Amino acid sequence: MNTNLLQRTISRAFPGELAARVTEVIFLLSAGMVAVLLHSRLRFPMHLPGKQGLLFVAIIVTSRGLSRWPFATSIACLGSATLLLMPGLGFHDPFMAVNYILMGGLMDFVYKQISGTTSRIWIITGATGLCWVLIPLFRLAVSPFAVVPMGAFSSGIAFPVITHLAFGLAGGLLSAGLLGLLNKKSR
Repeated sequence: MNTNLLQRTISRAFPGELAARVTEVIFLLSAGMVAVLLHSRLRFPMHLPGKQGLLFVAIIVTSRGLSRWPFATSIACLGSATLLLMPGLGFHDPFMAVNYILMGGLMDFVYKQISGTTSRIWIITGATGLCWVLIPLFRLAVSPFAVVPMGAFSSGIAFPVITHLAFGLAGGLLSAGLLGLLNKKSR
């Protein structure tokens, strides 16, 4: 005879699975917003393009690793882009929200292609670094047509691309390390 209690939902109108999905979307949107808030508040005049990618990529990719959805990066970057539309954060690039949305979609696409073949940290880190390079490449493509002056290439074209790649790789590696620690602790 089975004396275990039956598993129940929170209520019939709002089942537990729906609550978990809503909570996960709120978590992903919040992670993206926290990443942009940190980006806006932690500005150090180091003259290294892409330096904020270390924290931004680490937060976004860690939230993606904690999620079970295949499009989690896009949701987190949508939270970032939504907060970027708010005035007062000090961002002067009108295309930054578009950059983040494109980067989130590209990361989801790359992770979907990679996840079936391998789960090695170095490949995921490299893919993350290459996705962060999308920002200077997008600026390079838009700058001839933009009315707003883009000062991103005042030090040349190769330097922003290289520094974005380096900081994107570092953020991806930091995220992979955090996810590895969280997976060890959960076992």
